[in-house]
Amino acid sequence: MQKFRSKIDWWILAFFIAMSGLLLQLVLTMYAKGTLSQNLLFAVVYTLTIVLIWWPVLNTRYVIDKDTLVITYLFFKWKIPLSNIQKVTKTDFSISSPALSLDRLRIDYLKDGQTKFILLSPRNKEAFCQALNITLQ
Repeated sequence: MQKFRSKIDWWILAFFIAMSGLLLQLVLTMYAKGTLSQNLLFAVVYTLTIVLIWWPVLNTRYVIDKDTLVITYLFFKWKIPLSNIQKVTKTDFSISSPALSLDRLRIDYLKDGQTKFILLSPRNKEAFCQALNITLQ
């Protein structure tokens, strides 16, 4: 079993840090003013939002286990048999996907007789393709 983490673009990381800092500042301001107990619901919502912001960073991973590629992202999990993977190509397509970078790989695979694709951004693309036993196109 090989595990690969998602590459994270600097601007995505900067956005996560800025949003977390802003929300944390709001909670700390409520605490400093002594209004935290009066605005407990807001503090809880802000704290949960910080957790949700960082969840993709901590949770996005690609696991190659025997004959299956397992992709985990937030609440979602994809399982793609390695035998169904047709090709892997480099792309910077910006459609929503389980990738935290625009430096991506497009994985074309068969599902129920139809060709589908998913976009991933492993940190080490070459090692990822070697683990898939597929040459990068």
